[in-house]
Amino acid sequence: MHCDDAARRLYAGERIPEVEIHLSACDECRLLAEDLSGLGEAFARARTEWVPSPTFKVTLPAAPWRRLAIAACLLVLPLAGWAAASLHSARANYDMTSVFDPSTPVTPSDPQILASLFLEESSR
Repeated sequence: MHCDDAARRLYAGERIPEVEIHLSACDECRLLAEDLSGLGEAFARARTEWVPSPTFKVTLPAAPWRRLAIAACLLVLPLAGWAAASLHSARANYDMTSVFDPSTPVTPSDPQILASLFLEESSR
């Protein structure tokens, strides 16, 4: 096992036999393991013994991306509305009575006549 692998396992809290073997041979990793165990003990002791005073407050800075997100929303929402409106108005307004009314004779257009002739020729 290499030092990098052992360090990753130590940071993760894994003490598998391969790590123990490496620690017996590597002074640098053994010191790292001792430091990490000391830190763990100190944090555990701090969690049990330390109680914050009533005046203790932590103020976190405002997220810097919040203003950017608001600006993006103010830009994107009107554009989306405009796009939706333009799509809605681009629809063709068909008169369905002329489509379904059989009383009006329908004369085929030139492209329709050519298409039917082409289909007749190709089916022969």
